[in-house]
Amino acid sequence: MSRKKKNPRVVKYRKKRYANVGVVIFLAIFIYFLIYTAMFMTRDKISVYEVIYGKTAESANKYYEGLILRDETVNLAPSSGYLNCFVGEGNKVSVGGAVYTIDENGNVTNLLQESLSEQNALTEENYADIKEIISQFSLNYKDTHFDSVYNFKVDIDAALLEYVNMNKINEIISNMNEQNLSLFNMIKAPQSGIVSYVIDGYEDYEYNALKLSDFDKSRYTSTNNKSNDLVAANTPIYKTITDEKWDIIIPLSEDDVKKYFEDTLMKIRFKEDGLTAVGNFEIIYIEGKPFGKITLNQYMVKYSSKRFIDIQIVEKPIEGLKIPKTSLVDMDFYTIPERFATFGGNTKDVGFLVEKYDDEGNMTVEYVNPQIYQLIDGQYYVNTKEFSAGMNLTLEDNSEKYTISAKASLTGVYNINNGYCVFREVHILAESTDYYIIESGTTYGLLVYDHIVLDSDTVDENQIVYH
Repeated sequence: MSRKKKNPRVVKYRKKRYANVGVVIFLAIFIYFLIYTAMFMTRDKISVYEVIYGKTAESANKYYEGLILRDETVNLAPSSGYLNCFVGEGNKVSVGGAVYTIDENGNVTNLLQESLSEQNALTEENYADIKEIISQFSLNYKDTHFDSVYNFKVDIDAALLEYVNMNKINEIISNMNEQNLSLFNMIKAPQSGIVSYVIDGYEDYEYNALKLSDFDKSRYTSTNNKSNDLVAANTPIYKTITDEKWDIIIPLSEDDVKKYFEDTLMKIRFKEDGLTAVGNFEIIYIEGKPFGKITLNQYMVKYSSKRFIDIQIVEKPIEGLKIPKTSLVDMDFYTIPERFATFGGNTKDVGFLVEKYDDEGNMTVEYVNPQIYQLIDGQYYVNTKEFSAGMNLTLEDNSEKYTISAKASLTGVYNINNGYCVFREVHILAESTDYYIIESGTTYGLLVYDHIVLDSDTVDENQIVYH
């Protein structure tokens, strides 16, 4: 009898799953990256500035509008008629030299104009001088001073008439009949000096009689006589400037008064052409307001037609470290008299002996070595977080005690060379629009290439800085 064979029972077991180490590490790094990115995107960004060397002058961008005073004598027309100028604006005339003519009926004026068109009326030297006048005008011309075109025209007209051969003029006059000659006047200079045809009423002003209203340029008016003008008798025609010495009166602020109070000389730069000059300086008062009087002995001729002029005070550049104004911060400190300082093993380490009490009221003296921020007038400046008001300091012989309470403020920046904010005091020497120039090489101060916080309002002292 045969037995039936039983089928064996197969039992399946679940395979154990083992963690993939590579996947775990990748997930950990990925999660860390996500967290770090989220923290980076949400935390405040701190902008950093690297301290650099720089220099500036406080008045580099400051200009003063000055009022010019000179020794000027006004000359009036002896009769009515047509004007013909023979001396150009700003040119010198000697005593007895022809300055202009007055032609009552205009006949001489026409003859003189016709003589200019005659061949050989001007010499090669005359042409060279005229080219120089044109060249100088072209080099200095600015669209913002278009009114200079009219002055240029006057200068050219006067130069042409001045260059007319005086023999030709005498020939014209000798050929005229007595009737026409009686209607013609040639005016000669009663004194030598520089000729200017700009008349504005300031010619007889003295600096000690000026008023504040005299500096109001909006009220300023002037006349500029030129050839072919019809003028009336006793009309001011030109003025003679008889002295090279001239004054520029500029308004001063109270800060300017403090700054320049002891100065007797001043170097200035003229805005329109960059020319510099040095003059005597003094502070005067006009109706209670401070003004500076700069007296020069050169370049008067160059600006003889001007009454107002913009100047800059030239100062010696101040050199130091350049930092942005936004980096400054004022911080309060406890002040401790220098005599309470105790030096540790290193004589450079300044510390203090502080009285401390335990819970049972027992007093001990502990040496504390705080961070010193500055020593000014015999007072150490220490951080208010390292001491508390009311703490007592003592001397080594216990002969005197000092209770911490007095505070003072210092101006500085936050240095972040070590990754956290450390206050450093600065001494401001000069400033521009956005930056200060501070003293370099100071104790507890900054060095070139130090890194500081750009905006001090965004951090606190000892704060860790990410950037």
